[in-house]
Amino acid sequence: MTAGASYPRGVPISIKYPEMPVTELWRNSARKFPDRDAVIYLNSRHSYSKLWDQMESFAANLMGMGVKKGDRVALILPNCPQFLVAYNAINLCGATVVAINPLMSNPEIEREVLVTGSKILIILDRLLDKMPEEHPELIVAEAAYYAPTHLRILSGIKYRIKYPKDANRFEDLITGSKVDDYPKIDPREDVAVIMFTSGTTGKPKGVQLTHYSQIANALQSYHWLRGWGYSAKPQAAGWPIILCAMPFFHSYGLVVMNEAVSFGCTMILLPNPTAETIIKATHTHKVTHFPLIPRLIRQVLDYPSLDKYDLTSLTTCSSGGASISVELMKAFEEVSGARMYQGYGLTEAGPIISATPVEGDPNYESTGLPYPDTDVKIMDLQLGEIEMPPNKDGEIIVRGPQLMKTYLDNEEETNEALREGWLYTGDIGRMDENGYLYIVGRKNDRIIANGRIVWPTRVEETLTGHPDVEYAVAFGVPDPLRCSTDIRAMVVPREGETGSEKLVKELLDLCVDQLEEHMVPTRITFRESVPLTIMGKVDRKKIITEIDARINEIMQGGEIPEEYC
Repeated sequence: MTAGASYPRGVPISIKYPEMPVTELWRNSARKFPDRDAVIYLNSRHSYSKLWDQMESFAANLMGMGVKKGDRVALILPNCPQFLVAYNAINLCGATVVAINPLMSNPEIEREVLVTGSKILIILDRLLDKMPEEHPELIVAEAAYYAPTHLRILSGIKYRIKYPKDANRFEDLITGSKVDDYPKIDPREDVAVIMFTSGTTGKPKGVQLTHYSQIANALQSYHWLRGWGYSAKPQAAGWPIILCAMPFFHSYGLVVMNEAVSFGCTMILLPNPTAETIIKATHTHKVTHFPLIPRLIRQVLDYPSLDKYDLTSLTTCSSGGASISVELMKAFEEVSGARMYQGYGLTEAGPIISATPVEGDPNYESTGLPYPDTDVKIMDLQLGEIEMPPNKDGEIIVRGPQLMKTYLDNEEETNEALREGWLYTGDIGRMDENGYLYIVGRKNDRIIANGRIVWPTRVEETLTGHPDVEYAVAFGVPDPLRCSTDIRAMVVPREGETGSEKLVKELLDLCVDQLEEHMVPTRITFRESVPLTIMGKVDRKKIITEIDARINEIMQGGEIPEEYC
């Protein structure tokens, strides 16, 4: 895409990215804003200089434990100060962070620790039940260490946690002497962090992101908001206050962290975000920026006593990780007075590729324009060699400084994803004449119904546009008698609603009104819940695995469940 008149005012088309380790972001902010609060955690405040001092001591102690350049250190930590300290200290050693999702099953966690060959595992004391049976040397972090004194005392009384034998205590390693020389980092080659994909199309793959890619994506995001020094409203602190509810072990949360540190922002850490904690933190600390996912935005709007709290300190609210309805964005803007914008990305792309502008007339349906220095093309679905014209669907491919280096120990899939500098995302989308990107679905999710392609996300977005629908899943069911495939849908009603025939009729009427005939479901059934990913998206892999198993039973002559009748 060539930037034109539609590109946001004040956002550079190209940026000169410093070739430096990602730790320089924190070092620079500690130098510029030593006494500024870097973190507010459980209402306890910790400055940039204090935490940088702990990072340097922790790095020295890690090196004393044998951690050297090229080693890997795994983290099983939520959004807490220990994650920030460990992340930067590991990178200071020249080692690589392995960011692990503690919500995964124990076998999945053990697999990621083992396949990365992690030399040390740093884990929160309250997550010790997630500790793999086979694990490297342990460092255990006390959950309440950075909390106010009274909360730490209460925590000690409530949680009498027995540490594993020979485990090192995180708190014993953040003081003491420092080293004079750290290993030299090659930002373009050395890997800062390994993050695993969600595994929606197979086993999770380890995405290797370099220091340079992390710096680039943080600065692209920083400049997209015109340096965050720009604000449509006065900022109570004089600088941005960032809500860090998105987990740092996910690429969305990590880029928010790096971006916030690059400007010396104050981060409000929420290790277990709920509508209540988000609303109270925003009200109390006058939060200015709100990176969230649609599920949490909806929960905030549905909070029973929302009118008792003031969210008008918010300047912007970004939505990512899943599609969001126009109605939800407008409703949040009405409550907060903030500008809603959304972005698109994936872990392999650092993660952010595009975003909608934060000024001018909003485009609620699009996922925005490509970031600075980011090229996006839409390629044909057959060979992936022909660029599609505007408003035609195809596979999204992207090129830019934020892309991953490779998949971990997976040359075949790396070569499939990265071709001549372009990342083939597997996502289907289109671009309009002004360069705005629109997401249609995943390449592997397409359904062929009546000889035509149906993208399930189109059906699902239509269904979730109904005010009584929380989640929806569209899928294909083969009809061997007609040699055809029917579109079906499962729906989770909003809390307090029941799956009635009246609601079914309303949903079908909505689909008939908004979708082409071959996309309209032939049947809609209701479920109490569906599995979700960490980003609040329906876990399509789990649902489709279940559906495929049931369809196979039907094809083998088994009893036909109601939803397939």
